[in-house]
Amino acid sequence: MSFSKSWLALAPALAVGACGSTPKHAEMISATGPNVLGLPSVDRSKCDDHGKTVVTADTNLDQKPDVWKFFQTVDVGGQKTDVLTCKEVDLNHDGRVDLVYYYDDKGAQTTLEEADLDFDGKFDISRFYVNGKVVREELDTNFDQKPDVWKYYEDGKLVRIERDTNGDGKPDEWQYYEGGKLDRIGYDSTGSGKVDRWDRAPEGEDSEGAAAAPAAGAAAPSATTPPAATTPPAPGKTAAPAAAKTSPAAAPSSK
Repeated sequence: MSFSKSWLALAPALAVGACGSTPKHAEMISATGPNVLGLPSVDRSKCDDHGKTVVTADTNLDQKPDVWKFFQTVDVGGQKTDVLTCKEVDLNHDGRVDLVYYYDDKGAQTTLEEADLDFDGKFDISRFYVNGKVVREELDTNFDQKPDVWKYYEDGKLVRIERDTNGDGKPDEWQYYEGGKLDRIGYDSTGSGKVDRWDRAPEGEDSEGAAAAPAAGAAAPSATTPPAATTPPAPGKTAAPAAAKTSPAAAPSSK
């Protein structure tokens, strides 16, 4: 589900801003290493106001913008067209960006969402999309600006959660899901990076209950295949609005 559906009920009155800088935000630092593979490529320049038209909205009517939409003019079949590249939102109206959407080259589908859940000026969750479907989430549950929970999806369905429970940047717990239910959990108790103990999920455990626990992780080549040489026993059961060209909007204070 898109953040906009769960957080926003915006009916913005579009406003045209004067020249000035656009809001900035602190990106969450993605983890590196063998547990982080295949991240979808995201062009972060899409949220740069250089060469773009910026249209703002004031959703709480306090005479200050709290939504910024970035449009880039492109040539489509010989016709100039404004394409939505990015949207930034100040959810709590404190002058800082709390939610950012990156869009594909057609401005039709989200490729990345980032959110600041505790309004401290730093992003705590990133959600990546491919062809309009979420494929991965990264969460910072201890608010140190580094992800410690990784969630993987196939065809929009959760298939794996990986956790870094000791804060060393490496996964030490892997949760695997079958048919939407938690099936098995692997643990690395030695720091080797490999599973040395497996637990079967209790009967009746569903994905919602399991996913509520802190989680973190590592990216295996296949979202449903356990880390190499650690295979567990076989399971018992297994659209953007048109925008008139304007100058970039006056920005709130930077993150």
